[in-house]
Amino acid sequence: MNRLNYILLKMLIVLFISCIVVFIWKVVPDYSKKTSIETAATQPTPDSTQKTYTLGWSVYNSSLEYFKTVQDGVLAKAEELGYNVISFDQKSSSSEMVKGTLALIDQGIDALIISPFDPTAMIQIVESAKKKQIPVVVVDVGTGGTDVNAFILSDNFAGGIIAGEYALRLIKEHSIASKNVAIIKLEPTQIYARRRGEGFKRVLLEAGYTIAAEVTGSSENETASAYNIMQQILEQYGDDLAVVFCENDQRAIGAAQAIEDAGKKGQIMVIGFDGIPLAIEAIKKGIMQGTVAQQPYEMGQLGVEVTSQFLNKEKVIFDNERRKELYVETYLIDQNGNPVNQPEN
Repeated sequence: MNRLNYILLKMLIVLFISCIVVFIWKVVPDYSKKTSIETAATQPTPDSTQKTYTLGWSVYNSSLEYFKTVQDGVLAKAEELGYNVISFDQKSSSSEMVKGTLALIDQGIDALIISPFDPTAMIQIVESAKKKQIPVVVVDVGTGGTDVNAFILSDNFAGGIIAGEYALRLIKEHSIASKNVAIIKLEPTQIYARRRGEGFKRVLLEAGYTIAAEVTGSSENETASAYNIMQQILEQYGDDLAVVFCENDQRAIGAAQAIEDAGKKGQIMVIGFDGIPLAIEAIKKGIMQGTVAQQPYEMGQLGVEVTSQFLNKEKVIFDNERRKELYVETYLIDQNGNPVNQPEN
């Protein structure tokens, strides 16, 4: 290779390298910039407004089947929404309810959901929550007249009417001649649940029946209490009684057992309220003739949904704006243990 050819080769190499440098400088940066823009457009931006709330949940008594189901609904919906829950079990004690729920409030919860054992003891709880700007949502039982943010309950009066209308059907189907009926009631603190008896009573009185006995049972060992009450009613009206309506299933099971032990099973109709599995089992055995079912799981879920609306500053639509009430439908379980007109959820 002569000197001229050598110089030409070096010039070609330098030119080639220069072209590569220009390409990298002009083309590659543009490509990188375009890629980063496209990536930013396609990747989701984290929502910095999302917050994990901590809810306080105070339950009447989780060993009772009904309130255990309410609790299941609360915990399931909270998990779905990504909320933390600190739970407290009142264990059917007024003093425990106040002490334990106040302790929940002191733990820095964002909201309180409560099914109170004793609604009349709610004043101190609500006042404490309001001082810390903690919304309070009551699920069932009652508010004690306190100014809570929302109260979720079954449409109890309508449920009592369902029970009354069904009682008239049973009386006709079983050809019962008696015009006497009895009601075994919940304790006076259960203001809203006692609407069940009022609805039942209205239907039976309008149909020409007499409320021969209306007795309040005890909240301690409800089934045994109702059994004893029913024995006393049978002593006076055993041969002249058409139907017994109990304002919850625990009492209905006790009353039905007393009727069976007296040898009058199938002669006196027994209708309860709640729709718990034990009552449905008693119905299928022919010991009870029906119950009006609540939807405790859905009530628990609704409690969390409404609480979430308050926490996120969303508008809550009430069924009764003045009382801040939201109603959950009830439905009949008939003498065959079958649901009638069960709501679709």
